[in-house]
Amino acid sequence: MSSSQSSRPKPPTKIANGRFELVKKLGEGCFGQVYLAINKETKEEVAVKLEDAQSTAPQLEHEAAILNILRQPVQPQGIAELYHFGREAQFHCLVMEILGKSLEDRMQGCKGRFSVKTTALCAEQIMRSIEYLHSKGIIHRDIKPENFMFGVKGKIHHLYLIDFGLSKKYWDKKHALMKQKLSLTGTARYASINAHRGLEQSRRDDLEAIGHMLVYFLRGSVPWSGLDAKTKQEKYSKIRQKKEDTPLSELCATFPDAFENYLHYTRNLQFMERPDYNMLRKLFREVREKEGPTEDHDFQWLTAKKIPVDLVPLQPWNGLMQPDDKTGRSGRRGFCLCGGSKTAD
Repeated sequence: MSSSQSSRPKPPTKIANGRFELVKKLGEGCFGQVYLAINKETKEEVAVKLEDAQSTAPQLEHEAAILNILRQPVQPQGIAELYHFGREAQFHCLVMEILGKSLEDRMQGCKGRFSVKTTALCAEQIMRSIEYLHSKGIIHRDIKPENFMFGVKGKIHHLYLIDFGLSKKYWDKKHALMKQKLSLTGTARYASINAHRGLEQSRRDDLEAIGHMLVYFLRGSVPWSGLDAKTKQEKYSKIRQKKEDTPLSELCATFPDAFENYLHYTRNLQFMERPDYNMLRKLFREVREKEGPTEDHDFQWLTAKKIPVDLVPLQPWNGLMQPDDKTGRSGRRGFCLCGGSKTAD
């Protein structure tokens, strides 16, 4: 153990006056550490994020505030439940619902790529989560496979959107204004071209990043992965150039047209334009239906023996009102709505 590791403050063993007790460390992130803990009142397992309260770039308080917004008026499917946020000694502590494997974990367990059916099933749930987030006036800004995790037990097929440390309000009584010459926020592999160009992000950027992620699932890699560069800025520049230069027809070759159509649509959205989520979900639903009769849990790793008897079905989804629907200034393209700086390669 290095001297820097030994000098780190030890995490608390109990949180919220003993309500939660840490069991073991699960991993680390840029914000701090994640632990498995037990709710002493219910005996259920929970996840605890710990962050040094003296951090120069704190994220947990912001994430707790976002989770608190997202659980109003009721806790939605696809968003982890927030149980507690507070300070214990030198740490900010966020206690939340325990989740299972990430999309990246699942992909690596499937020999490095997903089938078309599994990708389409993931896409449908991803679109629900991002539409919900956007309906609250918030954009995520760090779309990547590690930030989508499956639930546990009866929710083993529920896909959760996580990690709101970089999330930001794009709507506060009106749409945020365009800014330029910004540094890249998010994960370079999946980031939108406009985010690379230094433009303020909006809903279109989350959606384009989702498109890049879906292509990654299908192909197992993207053309801009593993580019050689001497500096981070040179690497980001090369990634942007490769994204701009790679025709969508080439990027999505051999896969259903829906994936190319999705990226073409999202790359052509205007900064303030209200996306047609219903149309985008329909693209992937039609892909799934062409693959034959499909249940919402028919992922390639969920064999009959692994499906729990208490499986919780996904709730019906008919779309949500977006903030600009209420003002009548949605910038829509004549569609009908049905129903209601961190960087990494």
